[in-house]
Amino acid sequence: MADLAPPVRPVPASERWLAAYVGLIVLFLALPVLIVVPLAFSSDVSLTFPPRGVSLRWFSNIWARPEFLSAFGLSAAVAVVATAISMVAGVLAAIAFVRHAFPGRDALLMLFMTPLVFPAIVLAAALALVMTPLGLLRSFWGLALAHVVLTLPYILRTAVATLTEIDRSYAEAAHTLGADRWQAFRHVTLPMLRPGLLAGATFALIISFDEFTVSMFLVGPGVMTLPLEMYNYSEFTLDPTLAAISTVLLVLTSIAILVIEKLVGLGKQFGG
Repeated sequence: MADLAPPVRPVPASERWLAAYVGLIVLFLALPVLIVVPLAFSSDVSLTFPPRGVSLRWFSNIWARPEFLSAFGLSAAVAVVATAISMVAGVLAAIAFVRHAFPGRDALLMLFMTPLVFPAIVLAAALALVMTPLGLLRSFWGLALAHVVLTLPYILRTAVATLTEIDRSYAEAAHTLGADRWQAFRHVTLPMLRPGLLAGATFALIISFDEFTVSMFLVGPGVMTLPLEMYNYSEFTLDPTLAAISTVLLVLTSIAILVIEKLVGLGKQFGG
């Protein structure tokens, strides 16, 4: 007698509604990409959708304008430097908050998180006032340090959350086997911290590279980030060049994600 196939369970109406709702949210989030990418290949001289022709002239326009390349390099350098400084400071601060108890610990941790909720315009003005007497206004390092203030909370929060889940007995076992504090941290604690650090660094890089409000108060001649350069360009010219830049950034971001997935397994790091 042939085996009977298991009955097909009907999909509840609630699950169908939930799937439709999630699909609409995904479509809404992807809609800007579905519009911007075709505009980058438009032959029109203005931003009109749908495009009436196909052309690569706007990608050539990027290379023809060195200010875009210079701004991209500055934004990338500031993002990398700010993230690196934030990672070192964030890990050290996370160890202090998680491994040690001291008066005012919770209040101090909340103070580190204030850039997440502080009005950006007020924070930008305050940073400009601080940078001016230090001679760091309109300089690379002034901009990088300002971005550290913005990116540190992301790395610190993820590092604290990850470190809280790490059992201290692993490091104690390493000490028992002869490892000193640095060796135990490097070979035991740090590898376990990698998921939190990777998540925090990803957020930090994105936040720093896309930062607009704070950077607007700190940039100047020769020190201009890509978002501000794009804004300045759009004040006088509104053509698909901006869509072409956005498309290039989208491709570069996708390549970076694929490389991270290949090297360290991004899905595993985020619990996928």
